[in-house]
Amino acid sequence: MESKNPQFKEAVLKRDQARERVRELIQRGKVQGNGYLPSVRKAAELIGLNRDAIWRAYLDLEQEGYLRKAPNRRFELHPGFKATGLRTLNVQLITVGVDSIRFSGLQRFYKTLLDRESSSKIRTHLKWAIDAAEITPDWIEQIDGVILAGHFDRYELLESLTQDIPCIGVITPQNWNADFMIDSDNQQIGALAADHLWQSGATSPCVVAYSNQDGRHSLRKLGFQAKWIEIGGSLSDFDEHWIDPTNTYKRVFELEQIARNLGDHDAVFCLEKESAIDLLNIFDCIGVNVPEEVKVISVDGTFEGLKTTPKLTYVKQKFEEMATIAAEQMRLLCADKANATTTDAKKKILVPAEIVLREST
Repeated sequence: MESKNPQFKEAVLKRDQARERVRELIQRGKVQGNGYLPSVRKAAELIGLNRDAIWRAYLDLEQEGYLRKAPNRRFELHPGFKATGLRTLNVQLITVGVDSIRFSGLQRFYKTLLDRESSSKIRTHLKWAIDAAEITPDWIEQIDGVILAGHFDRYELLESLTQDIPCIGVITPQNWNADFMIDSDNQQIGALAADHLWQSGATSPCVVAYSNQDGRHSLRKLGFQAKWIEIGGSLSDFDEHWIDPTNTYKRVFELEQIARNLGDHDAVFCLEKESAIDLLNIFDCIGVNVPEEVKVISVDGTFEGLKTTPKLTYVKQKFEEMATIAAEQMRLLCADKANATTTDAKKKILVPAEIVLREST
């Protein structure tokens, strides 16, 4: 086919050459101070290729996110690349918390950053810490920015460490003072769980959590309650069980007592997946049929949730989308730093979740 279309083959080759040469123009600073690229005619003269190849190269780079078309129809450098050009940024991803390195959501987050490395020009380095106190200055030497992910204590220890470097927090504590925060919409998570249980025929739900009522899990419970009332359910017999998560053996024992004494409750919303996995195993041991007698729904977490019997219905947090947002915002933050631009306004975005229907409901 290629031998029958030599003109097409040559056009594709010129287009690829033009795209790489335009990248070189950007890296050499051959853009105007306001970020506009040379006109197609001017770029064709600089590069020595025809205008059609340059135009198509501009369109390719726009699709890849390097350029965008301004209202005056000229192409300009995306704000995230204005100060840093196409230089690859080195970003340290630090997952913090006892289970954070096993958390499937953060693994999806990391994989997405790796998959996007060539398009975002962000090289991601991974470290893991149990506690914020383990993070030391040498972790961020020669690093352009930091992404901290996971729920951790003693976040105040990181204030001075990250004050001079762009920092993004992903599902981090509410009081953590990062430049940009990305989290799931935890109230929406609860609302999705409530709506699904109602649609599946549940009438008397309760909530269970391996948690000390931190903000994230409390928001999920409140979102669940608000939606349950909105769709016509009653909370007159609503129970909530908060189990200390620190002692693995004790928490399973306490969860078993709850499982054996559910009373009239015909559904359980587990605010995190670890308690849901244990609960399904306990129900199996004591002879409670799921979902015929009790329906169980949870929020995604560890990979063990893929192996339960029956398979667990859960609310999936969109960590792939969070990673895309993080990559874009990191370039913008680094560009602001390179331009000596500062802002006191801390930004936060909540990413909606979605239901994954399986067998436990």
